[in-house]
Amino acid sequence: MNRRQTIICSAQSITVFLLAFAFFNFIYPYHLHYQEQMQLFRFGQDYFVESVAVPGGFCDWIGGFLVQFFYHAPAGAFILSVLLGLIQLLTWKNMGKGSFASYPLSILPAAAMFLFFCDENALVTAATAIIASLTLSYALMKISRTGLRCIITILLMPVMYMLFGSISILVPLTVGIRSIIRKENTKTILVFCSASFIVAAVTLLVARGYSPYPLNRLAFGIHYHRYHNAIPLLAWISVILVPAAMLLATAMKKDRMAALSLAIAVLPAVCLAPMFADMEKERLFGYDFMTRMGQWNKILATSDRHPADSPIAVECTNLALAKTKHMSSDMFSFFQNGPAGLVPEFTRDHFSPVPTGTVYYHLGMINTAQTFFFEAQEGIPDFQKSARLTQMLAKTNLINGDYEVARKYVNALKQTVFYRKWAKETEKLLDDPALIDKVPEYSWMRSVRMKDHDFMFSQEEMDSMLGLLYVENKANVMAMDYLLAWCLLRKDLPRFFECHKLLQDGYDARHYQEAVVLYWALTHDGPEGMPGFVTRNVASSFARFISGFQSGRDEASMQKEFGNTYWFYYYYRFK
Repeated sequence: MNRRQTIICSAQSITVFLLAFAFFNFIYPYHLHYQEQMQLFRFGQDYFVESVAVPGGFCDWIGGFLVQFFYHAPAGAFILSVLLGLIQLLTWKNMGKGSFASYPLSILPAAAMFLFFCDENALVTAATAIIASLTLSYALMKISRTGLRCIITILLMPVMYMLFGSISILVPLTVGIRSIIRKENTKTILVFCSASFIVAAVTLLVARGYSPYPLNRLAFGIHYHRYHNAIPLLAWISVILVPAAMLLATAMKKDRMAALSLAIAVLPAVCLAPMFADMEKERLFGYDFMTRMGQWNKILATSDRHPADSPIAVECTNLALAKTKHMSSDMFSFFQNGPAGLVPEFTRDHFSPVPTGTVYYHLGMINTAQTFFFEAQEGIPDFQKSARLTQMLAKTNLINGDYEVARKYVNALKQTVFYRKWAKETEKLLDDPALIDKVPEYSWMRSVRMKDHDFMFSQEEMDSMLGLLYVENKANVMAMDYLLAWCLLRKDLPRFFECHKLLQDGYDARHYQEAVVLYWALTHDGPEGMPGFVTRNVASSFARFISGFQSGRDEASMQKEFGNTYWFYYYYRFK
């Protein structure tokens, strides 16, 4: 290629890198945070030995090392972009002396891997395995003697399988295709292909004999996808596209075919990206991350722009309302789907219990929060531990006074990068428990948690548990907010009216006035005796609402005027 063509090819690679970075950093950042919290990478001999003891374990260890930096979304986006760039560059290197027209074809494997990363359960291990395999195959092609190269490749196959996993089959595949393109000795190549197949099959059978994994997982990869029963199809398509690009390159020697080559490489990825990018999950991960970081105002701003309509999004929004002290005045300005949007019931998976456990943690129901965090951690499909959940379990045990259990979690976090500082500081508290009450977070949680009552957790008796939290510590205003909200969302106005009497401050909040007016209208013949804190504006607004409801106004017009009131929720929502 001439200088101008080299610049154009370099510009294509840089563009691919920048587009990938922009996508993961600005459009898909919360998927990166989700990936980070689904593992607990530790610097230690035991963890390393445990990781590399299974086929593909070394690449899995490298992948885990990289994913820990997803704690910061820009770093994660940069890492993924570099991995995609390396796949593209190494594919080009393995294509040999390709023409200018064939250069875009080297983007094909990287494009498939990009789509693979759109899945939140796709692991970085697959990309590291492809990069390692392509690097090794490029190095092997430096051996000029065909027979020697083939022998070395075959001898390395069992080692490659242990280090890279089943994607290491890419090495003999690439070496074989490249040898064919070079028009080397046909007989030697046929023997090499047959021997490679036999060695691969024997390696799988031997691995099946000493490892506890079924044959299909050993064949398709153990650590390429978080769900072990799922075949990482896109990762294998990326593998297949490497030899495909090499073969297609032989047919694209003329420069005028560059546009066609670029279209073949880029258009499928561009068209398929909206299908593979799950923006609904991205929003859920975003709510969870903002809850984790205590970004309450950002949660409310997000819900205002994109109305929350799932239990997780609604519960995070309600928690943000409570933490900003706006629940009693603005709760019904946001979508509400009943009590499930306040404190959802336990769901047996590895994600849903995390934001719900966070709600219980802030309420002071430490034991319930601990149960949710523990169950979420144990439910991670690939049996990893979670750095975030390990930290929360350390906190709950420390608050409860279970110092030795907390120390176990702290010791694990001491072997990490981003949690090490916190673990070292927490270790000092465990060494001298008298210091714990000097930390505002732990001091507050210890003051509001349930101490004098031992009961089994019951979703149906949530109002009783929230009431006990408030009665034991009147400073736990959030417990009372949730108690009254629970009654309102269940449309249990008598219970609400009973609990509302316990309030000493904030009893005249807007939604409380709306509920009291409605309760009075349903249980009394007239306004006589209505509590004096109900303002004239609220009473007149309720009169207009009832008039419109009884006259049969359509729901859309009622929502436009009264959509942010409790009355609209009571009559039109959660029926």
